[in-house]
Amino acid sequence: MKTHTNIPGIHHITAIASSPSVNVRFYENVLGLNLVKQTVNFDDPYTYHLYYGDKTGTPGTILTFFPWEGINKGYAGTGMVSAIGFSIPEGSVDYWLERLKRHDIDAVQENRFSDTVLSFADPDGLRLELVTSAQETVSSSASQTTAEREYRIRGFHSATSQVSSFEQSAVFLQETLGMELTGTETNRYRFTMNDDSAVPKQLGIFYDLVVSPEIGPGRQGSGTVHHIAFRAPTEEDQAYWQQALYERGLGVTPIRDRQYFRSIYFHEPGGVLFEIATDTPGFAVDESPDKLGHSLMLPPQYERLRQNIEERLPLLHRQEFTHRFIPAEDGIEKTFTIVALHGTGGDENDLIPLAQQIGGGTAILSPRGRVSEQGMNRFFKRLSPGVLDEQDIINRSGELADFIKTAASRYERHLDKFIALGYSNGANIASANLLLQPELYTSAILFRPMLPLLPSYKPNLSDKYILILRGLRDTIIPAESTEKLIGLFRENGAHVEVVDISAGHELTADDIASAKNWFARLTNVESAY
Repeated sequence: MKTHTNIPGIHHITAIASSPSVNVRFYENVLGLNLVKQTVNFDDPYTYHLYYGDKTGTPGTILTFFPWEGINKGYAGTGMVSAIGFSIPEGSVDYWLERLKRHDIDAVQENRFSDTVLSFADPDGLRLELVTSAQETVSSSASQTTAEREYRIRGFHSATSQVSSFEQSAVFLQETLGMELTGTETNRYRFTMNDDSAVPKQLGIFYDLVVSPEIGPGRQGSGTVHHIAFRAPTEEDQAYWQQALYERGLGVTPIRDRQYFRSIYFHEPGGVLFEIATDTPGFAVDESPDKLGHSLMLPPQYERLRQNIEERLPLLHRQEFTHRFIPAEDGIEKTFTIVALHGTGGDENDLIPLAQQIGGGTAILSPRGRVSEQGMNRFFKRLSPGVLDEQDIINRSGELADFIKTAASRYERHLDKFIALGYSNGANIASANLLLQPELYTSAILFRPMLPLLPSYKPNLSDKYILILRGLRDTIIPAESTEKLIGLFRENGAHVEVVDISAGHELTADDIASAKNWFARLTNVESAY
């Protein structure tokens, strides 16, 4: 066994998210990271564990998430990692500012230890930083076609932890882990890791302590870091650290097999949860390098539960909806947002004029359905005319819900003030959302809906206000199906108002007048019901 070793750098950082689909879309589509492993939490196999990094998951590039749907939002305080820094080349700052702006993400630019830092948050509020690295530069004339390659995130630059006092943590980092104090700015202290085994060089070697006793302890939840892991290049190195930490009375755990590395855990004196993880065996032990992240991979002890696990895990929806967002007009109540959901053959432009007439200048979010039926856009599949594909409805309903939650964060809208406005196929996907994701809308205006599916559990709709407008001469929607939908809503506590329109499947001036009047009453809902 070695008599001494130094920590060469960060291995990975693990954080907590809410929606797995929102998470994967942000880190793949916005930050350009690679999803290198889909697996599950070793302690909760019905929850994803998602790994992002470079194409092979090199230590020093790996950011991982436990996405727990419905988890409360956390906040970073003392005893926690409060910011994750990624390394970007010098010369790429303008590119990243423009890219983040294009995704409606506000970034703050500052200087720190002679580096440029762009600070922003992910959809759950996790604090992220893009930090220029003097070791890597790119030409200022890099073309748009090569920008993704030239300006991409290289891996970790640093991590920042909040602590209530400096001395104990600093002594531990220096005297036990072998880090060197290399910089100080006000209450920020930078420690540097270095070792001949660092792969690649200068990646994830900075660890900052910010001393802020006034903020108090943090609370774990979505948008916070669970733990930070440092590298042990070999199992021999890890065994050394386990013994050294044990001798210092730090309550280090036994070695745990995490399939892609071996891990030990302990809390440093400032309260931050540390892990020391081996570089080996790596992410290609259970799938080929060119297929990393494509399929759900399970630890051997959970293979026998695969069918059950796959049925309970939500599908990962990795692509964005084509959509339009129309801000509220000046002088209009700005808390409400209408989600306009078009009928078969429509698109994101279709219902905007209708929503504007009904909402009178209220903000509008209008997505395009992602299913194509003979060239016509829809929100879910049909097995045949009048026969709906219930499994696809379940999947697409979750996909749409994830998008709306992402959009709420992106456009800074109050999710508890979202109102669905759907026509025909759009009304049916809105009804599915109400039954499967009742937290999504506070109310709904449904033109010509039918019962999309029977949920496997009884949703609580007691705080939902629903207007249903049915055509008395509608030959497209079976009247008995609409009646079943009305009954199901009411059985689960919804406040349902039904208006019969002397029309067929088409929309009329009477539809618009009825919906406009109902919407006006809704904005003062306490007196309306």
